[in-house]
Amino acid sequence: MITIKDVAREAGVSAATVSRIINNKGGASAETIAHVNNVIKKLNFKPNKIAKSLSQGNSNLIALLVPTLSNPFFPELVKEIERVANENDFNVYLCNSDDDRAKVEYYLDSMVDHFVSGAIINSLHVDASDLAVLEERGIKTITIDRANFEHPYSAITVDHTLGAKLAVTHLIRDEQCTNIVFISGPRNEKSAIDRLIGFTLALNEAEHPVKTTICYGDFGTESGYENVKRLVQEGKSFDSIFCANDAMAIGAIRACHEFGIQIPKEVKIVGYDNVSLAPYMYPPLTSVEQDKSDIGRLAVNELINLIEDKNYKPKQYRLEPKLIIRNSSTINGGNIRV
Repeated sequence: MITIKDVAREAGVSAATVSRIINNKGGASAETIAHVNNVIKKLNFKPNKIAKSLSQGNSNLIALLVPTLSNPFFPELVKEIERVANENDFNVYLCNSDDDRAKVEYYLDSMVDHFVSGAIINSLHVDASDLAVLEERGIKTITIDRANFEHPYSAITVDHTLGAKLAVTHLIRDEQCTNIVFISGPRNEKSAIDRLIGFTLALNEAEHPVKTTICYGDFGTESGYENVKRLVQEGKSFDSIFCANDAMAIGAIRACHEFGIQIPKEVKIVGYDNVSLAPYMYPPLTSVEQDKSDIGRLAVNELINLIEDKNYKPKQYRLEPKLIIRNSSTINGGNIRV
């Protein structure tokens, strides 16, 4: 690999002179600058942007802390954030915490060690004091969704109460369901709690009586499968299932297929997240869409504003989800947006 010393040797100047020319800091004649640039071109030298940034005490790195990569929503969100970051000449330092506080602490320390300029954080195990430490170290922050606290820094939240209400209202009002199973996420997870609240609001507004069964999963496919399998084996009757995310809905669909339950004729199913697999499920999965491209673009742009403009004030955003109706909940599906 060609280094700055190789360029200096070939050009017959010092490495410090090459560095000043690369960084447009002057200190050399026009002839020397032209000569060094010709050598750079001849040797096909590519300056190390990260090394350059680290020497200045910061970097073009944005840290992205996510709770898991098992839930298909998060890899898709990571992809969107990375795309927008790269378009703005930033790189992404991916931190997968597996929802483990010890790993969260490791990555928070690592962000400081890597001189990241900013951090996008989606974790139940990060609190306001963690954000304060990062901000004190000069690392700008923005939280997404899972943060279950109030703080003075930038944040993006999705109105999951509204999203769940849209989903359950569809089942009750449009599909006349009267016996709904809700497979929730973990009891202490903020977005799961918000979806449970939306579920309850839809029930309270129902024009006919609705029986309900609430189960708790971990947002993983297996927990959706096991919950439905258990209910069927116990002889529980139901005409619809609302899952707090698509991963659990995929598991629920698998369980229904194994027991010969026809979807949507006998049981209607709605998920949440509208992951890329949703329209390719059998049948295509009705799901609540929280637009990952909007979240990714907004998160990166907000962080860049914070990094590049010292006078920029943190902002907090609340996004509204939409319901995408497909054939897992109705024979009249086909990507209807509500």
